[in-house]
Amino acid sequence: MTLPNDSSLVIQAKELATFLLQDTGTRLDHSRRVVEQVQLAIEMLEEPWRSALLPAAWLHDIGYNKDIGITKFHPLDGARYLRDEGWSMEICRLVAWHTNAEVEAEMRDLDQVLVNEFEVPPKEARELLAWADLTSSPTGEKCSPQERLDEILERYGSKTVVHRAIIQAHDHLLTTALDFQERLSGIYPINGVSAPLSNP
Repeated sequence: MTLPNDSSLVIQAKELATFLLQDTGTRLDHSRRVVEQVQLAIEMLEEPWRSALLPAAWLHDIGYNKDIGITKFHPLDGARYLRDEGWSMEICRLVAWHTNAEVEAEMRDLDQVLVNEFEVPPKEARELLAWADLTSSPTGEKCSPQERLDEILERYGSKTVVHRAIIQAHDHLLTTALDFQERLSGIYPINGVSAPLSNP
């Protein structure tokens, strides 16, 4: 059975994300869309990851909050904050490793820190969250994975570590998102997943 959207854990995650992302531009709008995307595919997962995905979707970007962004590497900062606040390690691990975070971690010399503090989540859970992240625009609209990657590259200058990390991970991210999207369309064709989210 799908974790209900009004479960106490999801409500707590939404409230925390709302509080921590209120001064980070449109990141809360983006996170809300990521949650909606995750809901399309959450039945593909087994427990405990099924229960962890919706809270992680709400919370994946909280490391952008200036008060908890210690390293300025938002997946690690967010995961550390959640761990210190007593959130489950499944949620912390998903936040720490979301959307190929390991590539940027290596560029920041934080790759061993990431590995040592948070175990890599299962492949299918990581792919679902990456797909949801890459089909959610910064302002909360649906978009294609290619549009999302192009937007990130445009938003971050070529000299930034984020830009360089996306360049390095681009092909893997795009392939992962499109492959997951194709699998999802095959399982749930009535949701119309393939049409509105297909790559242009």
